[in-house]
Amino acid sequence: MKLLAVETSCDDSAVAVLDEHGTAAAELVSSQLIHSTHGGVVPEIASRLHMSVLPGLITEVLEMSGTSLHNIDVFAATAGPGLTGSLLVGLSWTKAAAFALKKPFLGINHLAAHLHIHYNSAVEFPAVALLASGGHTMIFHMLSWEECFLLGTTRDDAAGEAFDKTAKLMGLEYPGGKAIDLLAEKGDPDAVALPSPLGSKKLPEFSFSGLKTAVRLVWEQGNVSPEDLSASFRKTVCNLLVSKTMYQAGRLEAKSVLIAGGVSANSLLRSSFNRECKKRGMSFFMPEIKHTMDNAVMVGRAALSALNSDPLACSDYSCNTFPRWHGKRLSPLSQ
Repeated sequence: MKLLAVETSCDDSAVAVLDEHGTAAAELVSSQLIHSTHGGVVPEIASRLHMSVLPGLITEVLEMSGTSLHNIDVFAATAGPGLTGSLLVGLSWTKAAAFALKKPFLGINHLAAHLHIHYNSAVEFPAVALLASGGHTMIFHMLSWEECFLLGTTRDDAAGEAFDKTAKLMGLEYPGGKAIDLLAEKGDPDAVALPSPLGSKKLPEFSFSGLKTAVRLVWEQGNVSPEDLSASFRKTVCNLLVSKTMYQAGRLEAKSVLIAGGVSANSLLRSSFNRECKKRGMSFFMPEIKHTMDNAVMVGRAALSALNSDPLACSDYSCNTFPRWHGKRLSPLSQ
């Protein structure tokens, strides 16, 4: 079986061809670097750039995989959550291709897709998963790939958004997560005392708005180096993410801990989770760095998960985009 997956939820155009095991025969991501000059993603620009690059990207991936569009058995694309204009580009192209070739089409939930980057790994259940990105910070309890329940989310900003806005405050490049991570390696993580909003590890919810304000006040005083402030900020955010996730993992007797999303590329977060899971004898799964950001492989694996659960699974052509997800049970297929 050959599956073509498309991801255009924000500012990355991504395409992949996968086999029935979730292995990518070819994958490509085209990142829109123009947004760095604006300090954030401009939705109208993002959607127009998706339209300009997606057809060529699909052609190139098909050539790399040694197949043709007519040999694709299943089509899948992200339906949401994300930017409506961006989502429409990938979703519309994929539905049209599936309709023209009379092949199954699956509209995929972007959040579930991030977790499913680990679908072809030896994850033992029950598991606890942290999804941390520019738009989302959530903890899930997973009884299986089909049974995934939300434990808690952020009450305001996402962790990735906090990294980006803090980086912008300090005049660093966008996106800010990587910039702060690199700068933090040269700083003292104990140099600045920062608050930990909703700091109780027993509460599976997050708040980063107040932390951003505290960082701004410290920065405006002008008596701290960028390196020390970056290190202190990174430590505070990572401590919140790790302590809350690991508490839930212990409470729910999880056998595995998963992390996913752009923030899972953070070096301190990865090493901290690895250390804490080893202490508790839990398996730990983190994505390859290239798969921490939006990619089509995760979309394809989520589609395979849906098909393995129900070989007749498919989405209607009326499947539409949605900017936000407000559910409690997370499924690969868009609801």
